[in-house]
Amino acid sequence: MRQSLSSVKKTNSRWFRLNLWIHRWVSLVVVIPFAILSITGVILIFHEEIDHALGVEPTALSSSQQRPLADSIATAQKTYPNEQVISTGYDPEHHPGVLLIGMAKPNQGFEQARWLFADIGSASLIQKPNERDTLTGFLLELHANWFLGFIGQLIGALIAFLVLLSLISGLVVYAPYVKKFLFGIIRIGRGQRLLQLDLHNLIGSAVLGWALVVTFTGFLLGFGTVAIGVWQITELKALQEKYQHATVINPRLDLDTIYASAQKGESGWHPTSVFYPKTEYSTQGHYMVLLQGNEGLNEKMLKVALVNAETGKVDTVEELPTYLKAILLSQPLHFGNYGGMPLKILWTLCTLLTLFITLNGAWLWWAKRQQKGLKGVGNATVE
Repeated sequence: MRQSLSSVKKTNSRWFRLNLWIHRWVSLVVVIPFAILSITGVILIFHEEIDHALGVEPTALSSSQQRPLADSIATAQKTYPNEQVISTGYDPEHHPGVLLIGMAKPNQGFEQARWLFADIGSASLIQKPNERDTLTGFLLELHANWFLGFIGQLIGALIAFLVLLSLISGLVVYAPYVKKFLFGIIRIGRGQRLLQLDLHNLIGSAVLGWALVVTFTGFLLGFGTVAIGVWQITELKALQEKYQHATVINPRLDLDTIYASAQKGESGWHPTSVFYPKTEYSTQGHYMVLLQGNEGLNEKMLKVALVNAETGKVDTVEELPTYLKAILLSQPLHFGNYGGMPLKILWTLCTLLTLFITLNGAWLWWAKRQQKGLKGVGNATVE
């Protein structure tokens, strides 16, 4: 009896009513955008498998032969003589034998860059459709920024924040009822609305931890461009000022030397991307090389190595700030792409269950309004 009275007091408190209001109306506001994010997110979990099945991922034609990376660079420069290489990317784990090359005209930056893929074994360019023309590219653009670029990323962060409010307020609303009813109880035969309400509470409790993690990481990813911009005007700017008097020799170092030098820069880390001197992501006299960890949590982390363009030696290896590390760690947690196919299936199941309780919650609100409307009509008829 005392337990029941305590639960009644809690459900009548101002704090409870506030959270009930937040949970109801915030959930209704985000139901459509969250449904879109859930559906696109489920497909993007399997983006590698989909791209491979559709034949739109860059694939090396001759994996048996390994030519110098400089040969691929020479092919790119011969194909586009009025442009210069500003960046390269090498990911032998996911795209073996393929080199990503970014090229731009003088005085142009990464926003205007042309992106090419080269078969390292044959030093030839690989034809690949524009990313926006592929299914996963189109869905990623929708999922990540709503086709609105930087503004769309911030909108995505706002949606994630509202979903977080909905989840936390829902936990507060459900807590008093746990003491009144057996946890996980499904009341069958007492009407569709009670059945749906019990399913909403049960499934919501089951996926709450997962939903909090994925939503919070989505919130952080929405600020990815902002975080990179902050890093550029703080840590990177400090490095550029430190080496502002460095000279760039011509011809530049060949790409093989750059990767070999960066490999020696930090034990347990390997080079992935290279940003050439005098670009917005490097200094006057250095190649900025991103280093990725070889194992454990470091596989999702990056460090920055500056390879001297004159001597070919690593002048410094810098840690990324904590906020960028958090965003780097958020990506695999958000898409579930760090534990193979079993984890992808689990992420898919949790996403679909979360989508169900979102739509089911909207239905519960609508059913309650209909019920109140019918009562109002009945009272008017009696009068």
